Amino acid sequence: MAAYQRKRRFANQTRDKDLDRLSGLPDKVILQIISLLPLKEIVRTSILAIRWKDLFSLVSDINIDDNNVIRKSLGNGYMNIVERFLFSRKRDVGINKFRLKCGKIVDPFRINGWIQYALGYHVKELDLTIGIKGFNELNFGVFTCKTLVILRLSMDKGSILSVPTYFRLPNLKVLHLGLMKCSDDGSVDRLFSGCISLEELHLRNCEVSNMNKLRVGNATLKKLFLSGFMGTDHEIEIIAPNLVHFSYYYTGTKGFSLINLNSLSEARIYIGPYLFSTIDFAPTATALMNGVSQARSLYLTLYSSKPILLTPGLVPQFPNLTYLNLEMGGCLPEWKILLANSPCLDTLVLDFEFSGSELESLNNGRDETEKVPGCLMYKVKIIKLLSFQGKPFESQVVEYLLKNAKVLERFTVRLSGKKRLRTKISKEVRALSRVSKKCQVTII
Repeated sequence: MAAYQRKRRFANQTRDKDLDRLSGLPDKVILQIISLLPLKEIVRTSILAIRWKDLFSLVSDINIDDNNVIRKSLGNGYMNIVERFLFSRKRDVGINKFRLKCGKIVDPFRINGWIQYALGYHVKELDLTIGIKGFNELNFGVFTCKTLVILRLSMDKGSILSVPTYFRLPNLKVLHLGLMKCSDDGSVDRLFSGCISLEELHLRNCEVSNMNKLRVGNATLKKLFLSGFMGTDHEIEIIAPNLVHFSYYYTGTKGFSLINLNSLSEARIYIGPYLFSTIDFAPTATALMNGVSQARSLYLTLYSSKPILLTPGLVPQFPNLTYLNLEMGGCLPEWKILLANSPCLDTLVLDFEFSGSELESLNNGRDETEKVPGCLMYKVKIIKLLSFQGKPFESQVVEYLLKNAKVLERFTVRLSGKKRLRTKISKEVRALSRVSKKCQVTII
């Protein structure tokens, strides 16, 4: 009996020691861990041990999300927990990150009060997702906070963002705007001109139907992401001499100007079939291709029955391009035009998704070396083919590339489809002749 008690006592001591390992960590580490929890769970940590009693009041990353509330009837209790937590925080502890996501439970009149609380503690990162229909009265302090470095603002579709006359965020470097509508061109101009240190801008699914021109002219801007604008009667003008990354995703517009993008390192462009079917995209396509022509890396995704971006006369010279990732669906055999206009290209990634009949022109002049793009013969060292299924037209592409890439060093094919077919395709690809003696073929 005594032996059993000793064994049980030892087991309890070992268990307690294991459970208290977390308490042995420095406060800074513990605070980083508990800040990842939902707000209600952060408050509950105060009962774990004496040392933990006041730790929750030192949290500098605050996450308020009413999606964590299971039933709407519990909404008042949740809002009371939020306010008790905010009231209990140490007054000398600033706020590094404040995230508020609401729309399901939270009363609209409490939102600006919570935002004001964060602003009063010199918040650096403010992440607001407000899904309340018709919420337009955002706290004025958001537009004048001198400590803000990152601002993410997403509102219910149709909510109107009216930027006040006095707008200045002197230290803001990252701005995300989503699912909102600016009241007019003046609001947009004030918005961007007031961010004098802006380096990264994301505009996602914003409605611009009441605007004439969306103009971004920040000299400090380094990264720009445009996606899914609603409305096609506006113009877009980008003047960003220090821009190094540009992403354009499925955005309709009647006019496009990309001016002085000479520092551009990477461009990512996605054009889907809906855009081609709704507007005459040719003028915008010309401006878009010319605007990114100084890029060193280009990711181009096209899904259309019209070869509008890759037709002679529309494709400019890409004198600096060394990396090209081309994903296509539809009747687009003109992909070689891009290669012909990219004299320095050394890495090519292809992902084709269309029928074999659409590549009939591939073989036209395939034995006439003067029609083979110069970069393919003398510059390209790495080629990757993705989603390869071994269809006849895909095999033609592989054969064309291996017969003309004279300095090719690595040729990688990523197979898709059934395993039995993949084994057969692998043997066929490896058996193809190649003009480059250094070429190593890898099948994935």
